Amino acid sequence: MHIAEYLRSYNGMKRETLFYRLSVACLSVTVLALVGAFIVRDRVVVIAPYTLSSEAWVRSDDGSRSYKEAWALFFAQELGNVTPGNIDFVRERIGQLISPSIYKEFMEAMSQQALSIKEDRVVLRFEPGSVEYEKGTDKIFVSGRFFTKAFNEKETTELRTYEFRIRLSNYAPELVWMDTYSDPPHTQKYLRTRRGRN
Repeated sequence: MHIAEYLRSYNGMKRETLFYRLSVACLSVTVLALVGAFIVRDRVVVIAPYTLSSEAWVRSDDGSRSYKEAWALFFAQELGNVTPGNIDFVRERIGQLISPSIYKEFMEAMSQQALSIKEDRVVLRFEPGSVEYEKGTDKIFVSGRFFTKAFNEKETTELRTYEFRIRLSNYAPELVWMDTYSDPPHTQKYLRTRRGRN
């Protein structure tokens, strides 16, 4: 018997229907598995804005090295370039990106600094020279020259390093820790070398 004749027969139609039902069931299971995997999988967003030197990616709770470096540079430039006229704006803008765990302490320190800058009419200027990411500690170090000019005084220059830890929460950056000092970056390598000298 030819296949075409068999498929036209009652038994052939039953087998063909069974085959189609099994195919639909398999396809349904495959679609459900793909939908489940898509829902569970953490979405990765790849970005390449002009401020980054290389491609960056962001997940809901983490980001690439270049993304964190770009945000650290932003924080350093905002905090390092203030005048009596823009300190309140900088404090408000940075405040939106501070982790709740350090928000109160950070904003109090910024308020004290704002008061001091306004009273003494101080202008701060920061020229970044390097950005370094340390994978072991998840810290980003932004170093450069820091200029301070008080009213009727000569401008002073020093080395300044901003040290940050940046976490991503629901795709948004959060500053969770910060330190600043007049020293080279306190990387693990630098601290081991310094301990070895003492």
